Amino acid sequence: MKHLLFIYAILSFLVAGGLLFKNSGKAPLTLGVFILMLGLEILVFLYGTSPFINLYPEYYIQYYYLSGFIFGPLLLWHLQLCIRKSFTLRPVHALHLLPFLLAIIYLWDILQMSGIEKLIYIQENFMEVIMPLNYVRAMHLVTYGVVMIILLARKGFSLAPKERLYTWLITAIYFISCVTISWFTEFANTWRDFDVYYVITSTLTLLIGYLLYTDPDFLKQITRKYMKSTISAKDKKRISKKIEEAFKDPKLCQRNDLSLSDFALHIEEKSHHISQTFSEVINESFQEHLNRHRIELAKQLLTNPEYKRFTIEAIGQKAGFNNKVTFGQSFRKFAGCTPSQYRKENPSTNRKSC
Repeated sequence: MKHLLFIYAILSFLVAGGLLFKNSGKAPLTLGVFILMLGLEILVFLYGTSPFINLYPEYYIQYYYLSGFIFGPLLLWHLQLCIRKSFTLRPVHALHLLPFLLAIIYLWDILQMSGIEKLIYIQENFMEVIMPLNYVRAMHLVTYGVVMIILLARKGFSLAPKERLYTWLITAIYFISCVTISWFTEFANTWRDFDVYYVITSTLTLLIGYLLYTDPDFLKQITRKYMKSTISAKDKKRISKKIEEAFKDPKLCQRNDLSLSDFALHIEEKSHHISQTFSEVINESFQEHLNRHRIELAKQLLTNPEYKRFTIEAIGQKAGFNNKVTFGQSFRKFAGCTPSQYRKENPSTNRKSC
């Protein structure tokens, strides 16, 4: 297993190098740094569980305990760059690195010790000094995993199928890894028990590497979708008006199979021009805008006496949604309450807002 982990570490460096030097943009950069740090952590783990630690003790705990406080922020920034085309990293985002700085302060005295001193001190004080940091590190990792799941639950459904698959896949890999290392932090008997964690984490992460290898321009397609577009401001304004005119027809929204390409044919414009107009003028994706209009139609149906006997699911289907779950999520997002609450609080004779 040690040999497998060493191979995984080398592969991580190769994947990270491809992302860092062959791609432009902050999304490939954040993912490349994430994978590079994972490869370094694997090497540090192999070093810490081998005789090399006695030959070169000065490197002990120089990296491992601190790196865990950077993984979460890096991957969260990567997801935000993939999901929100307008997202940019600002100085305020450096606040995510505050736990990393606090960890350095916590370990500062130990980091200043010589190699032999560190080994002796940690062996004698591991449970009192290092285990609390381990628990905080595990909680930090899991917290970012939960934040990423919430982010995707709120924003992910508006992504294209390929983008949605990628973002959920990388989030699932991270969350599974965080839960695994948290379990080992509590129940592992020795450092060697963490072999399983690193094998799982590395295997899943390299699956992402394979995805990017088979489609090297994938991240560029997500994060730089409109950079080469030559559409003018005048054309965007014209297309925006055509979009709003088209959405005035409720029958369009009721088509539960309506796609961006179908809509492009409907208003006789190019798909990528429409997508750019949505992003830069309307500030919503095509799917978000479509669901917003569907919810307005659903609100009318819920307060219409003729549809009083219709179930919530039937109302959603009538408004153009394929299933009750998507209907409920979209209704809460755009109306601020559930369809049942809206119907209860807005009878046909009293049409108040949520």
